[in-house]
Amino acid sequence: MPEFVAIYDPAQDVTVQATAALTGGRCVGVPSGRNAGGPSGISDTGDGNLRCGLPTLNGPIFGVASYDVASGGKGTVMRSPKTVPIECSAAIAAGVDVSADADGRVKTRAAGQTPIGRNDGPATTAAGQYAQVTLFNAGASYA
Repeated sequence: MPEFVAIYDPAQDVTVQATAALTGGRCVGVPSGRNAGGPSGISDTGDGNLRCGLPTLNGPIFGVASYDVASGGKGTVMRSPKTVPIECSAAIAAGVDVSADADGRVKTRAAGQTPIGRNDGPATTAAGQYAQVTLFNAGASYA
């Protein structure tokens, strides 16, 4: 289980509780809620961590998992604005916007799909390779 680190890293990472198994180097869906304890995590009853699972097909994301996390476990999510390695589900040209698959991998964004970032690295040639994706804030394309 390798750990994935950001290539460009001005943002903070966030600890989340996984509601599904998360794979390092793949997208994480937007939070479905928060554990008891509030955003500061200071509580006798809980840690206040956000609960995240897999993304919806072609929808927005919360970030990218830094490493594999079992369902119910806690892990780190890399957030925008960062450039991070994300596993692709097909070949992706350099310089194109990408969208998320339901399994957290990325592909070239088509019309009507939420852009989650841009492949700022070299082109990928097959599924299973890693694109160097600069994450967008809240699904906004900067083209």
